Amino acid sequence: LDTCHIHDAGYDLSNFDEILNEFDRIIGLEYLKAIHLNDSKNPLGAHKDRHEVLGGGYIGLKAIEYIINHPKIRNLPIYLETPNELDGYKEEIALLKEMRK
Repeated sequence: LDTCHIHDAGYDLSNFDEILNEFDRIIGLEYLKAIHLNDSKNPLGAHKDRHEVLGGGYIGLKAIEYIINHPKIRNLPIYLETPNELDGYKEEIALLKEMRK
């Protein structure tokens, strides 16, 4: 599940519970194996694929924090897919560790 892709497809990540319920109903949560975590350079429903650094786009840190702490996906691997360099990834990983409850 890629956060930028679903945002750009028109799914509002502030309704992440509804997104997971729909995913479960159509595909099944047991088939969800990982999260590709990134922000989006595009507004909701732009139908593009332009990843952004965490907190630098339209998804925002509040939604990202909710996603990484969601009990239904808490144990899934999270892969950063942000346009970054090593120092930027280091900062994002530290930020995610701070946000993780």
